[in-house]
Amino acid sequence: MGFLYSPSCVAAYKLTGSEKGRRAAILAADQLCTRFQEKGSFFQAWGPLGAKDNYRYIIDCLLNVPLLYWASETTGDAHYAELAHRHVTTCLANSIRPDGSTYHTFFMNPDGTPKGGRTCQGYKDDSFWARGQAWGVYGSAIGYTYTHDEKFLDVFRKALEFYLSRLPEDMIPCWDMLFAPESGEPRDSSSAAIVACGLLEAAK
Repeated sequence: MGFLYSPSCVAAYKLTGSEKGRRAAILAADQLCTRFQEKGSFFQAWGPLGAKDNYRYIIDCLLNVPLLYWASETTGDAHYAELAHRHVTTCLANSIRPDGSTYHTFFMNPDGTPKGGRTCQGYKDDSFWARGQAWGVYGSAIGYTYTHDEKFLDVFRKALEFYLSRLPEDMIPCWDMLFAPESGEPRDSSSAAIVACGLLEAAK
């Protein structure tokens, strides 16, 4: 919901004062909140809520939660930001590996305890999906913008350092950073663009 409504309806409100945009974005934030799982404190990705084989979240969702921070700012209702912060806390605790690389998706047990990192769009569970790594870079930079929490900056630096360490000379990684350019695997210019956005955000 954040991917769709932040650059459209929230932007319309910020740039032109569109009340229609504001209302639509708040409704989108309300819809996003219905995906929150109390046990584990995260927004469930995909599928029926609570399904045992799909009790998980994805690194991409770091780009959804700014919608909730904005909703709290514009409505004065702290509930949106509270859920955002709880999700991000869960994500930072589990999705960022010690070396700064990221899991694409992370499964939780039904009781809310961590189960383990997996991938859906990367090469394998313990590889480094380039776009997922980019979401970690950009998402943590945006998170700091809204919260000024130093933990976001720590994650930003760590995720960025790993990304740069795997970047080829032409600065466009393979779709999974497990592969070197000479592997012939497809490149992912979108991940490079996402990281560039994260750098511009952090430069502020």
